[in-house]
Amino acid sequence: MFPHQQLDKASTRRNLRAARAAITPEQRLAAAWAVTRSPQILRRLRHGQKIAIYVPVAGEFPTWPLILHAMQRGCEVYLPRTPRFGRQLQFVRLDQQSRWQLGKFGIPVPCHPQTCDPKQLDTVFVPLVGFDLQMARLGQGGGYYDTTFAFRRLRRLWQKPKLIGLAFSVQQLANIPTEPWDLHLDAVQTECKYLQAAVDQITN
Repeated sequence: MFPHQQLDKASTRRNLRAARAAITPEQRLAAAWAVTRSPQILRRLRHGQKIAIYVPVAGEFPTWPLILHAMQRGCEVYLPRTPRFGRQLQFVRLDQQSRWQLGKFGIPVPCHPQTCDPKQLDTVFVPLVGFDLQMARLGQGGGYYDTTFAFRRLRRLWQKPKLIGLAFSVQQLANIPTEPWDLHLDAVQTECKYLQAAVDQITN
């Protein structure tokens, strides 16, 4: 990556975080529950499906209603655990037997003996700082999701898991500069609409 690209991404992240932080608590709560009524999202939350969802931090799109809804619909819910070394996320089961502890960066993580390999997940709801209509994703900059789901770039027919970003509409950009290793999403759900890649019609 060239130095000017790094600078552009850093300034873009600052602007998007500021816009995201300006969203009121009432708007956040309404957005979080609106996602649980999205027909496209509900199709992903089928009984027995392995669903990964993140714990929101630092102004990220809130997910607790979605987590509860997925569990009520009989999904196997997993939350990411950031490793102390390396960039490969682990996904830990969340259910009634789970206990909580603070993980890396102070993010709550469930304690549970059951984990799920990223390749075995059906749907992953992904946090982001920004996105565009080409489904490019601007993340926090740590590269954890890019690394964990790098295997998807090698596939042509079987695209599992489906990667769905959760964002507010103010996080949409006209174009995000990307590198070959940057993660692309299958769809993005905002508080007001569901957007998906033109080449990837999510039907299953």
